[in-house]
Amino acid sequence: MPAQKTHAIVIRAFPLRETHKIITFYTPDFGKIKAVAYGVKSPKSKLSGRLELLNHGMLLFTYRENRDLQSLTGFDLIEGFDGIRADFARITYGCYFAELVDAIALEGDANPEIFELLRNTYQFLVDTDDVPLLARVFEIKFLDFAGYAPQLSQCAHCGSVPTPGPAKTSQVTPTSPLVMRFSVQHGGLLCAKCQHRDTSAFTITPGSCELLKTLRKSEFNKLNRMRASKRNHIEMKLMLSSFIQYHTERSLKSLKFIESVLEI
Repeated sequence: MPAQKTHAIVIRAFPLRETHKIITFYTPDFGKIKAVAYGVKSPKSKLSGRLELLNHGMLLFTYRENRDLQSLTGFDLIEGFDGIRADFARITYGCYFAELVDAIALEGDANPEIFELLRNTYQFLVDTDDVPLLARVFEIKFLDFAGYAPQLSQCAHCGSVPTPGPAKTSQVTPTSPLVMRFSVQHGGLLCAKCQHRDTSAFTITPGSCELLKTLRKSEFNKLNRMRASKRNHIEMKLMLSSFIQYHTERSLKSLKFIESVLEI
């Protein structure tokens, strides 16, 4: 088959023997692709320095169906996102986005919306004011595009509209905060009648739920005008990270690093 040409973002790279690398790309036309970059670790290689993690470029490769590894023939760099690499928090989140795509996206399953989301996220990651809020935008939009959208407007079990209620505590007072229940197992909010179906469902305030619904529909250029409280950040992060872990069936290394090193 003749060489194929497509935009691509490097989402993973690891060494193969002394001078080679196996590179995982995400592309709009072929989905996730793994390719061998022969001799790329040699100082004389024309690809040396181009195949760094997160780089966006034009990929040339020979595509063969039913093969785990394709043959890479070229990669012309378009964007290196240097502004991300200059900041520890931003590059850490950038690696998390790449790992999340690698964990869920299927090889050979083209999804141009996911590619555009990843590229746009890296472009806005360079100078966004609230990096964790951008992460929540990426997570909720990515889950939607990947087919794992959490249900935030209807009960995930019966389809009714859930209403907030008092948190289950030993003492409920008129001033007790109203909360909603989110079930990772059922894939969304549960109404009062269905809450017994998942005793491990956790609480989220209506404000955090509404903010997440807004982020789901928002354009990136509006993000710097949005504000999230510390409680919003904590609740949205807990909900989405739990949901992601459930569907990936693994703990993402970059997310654990963010939780242990970076502040919310």
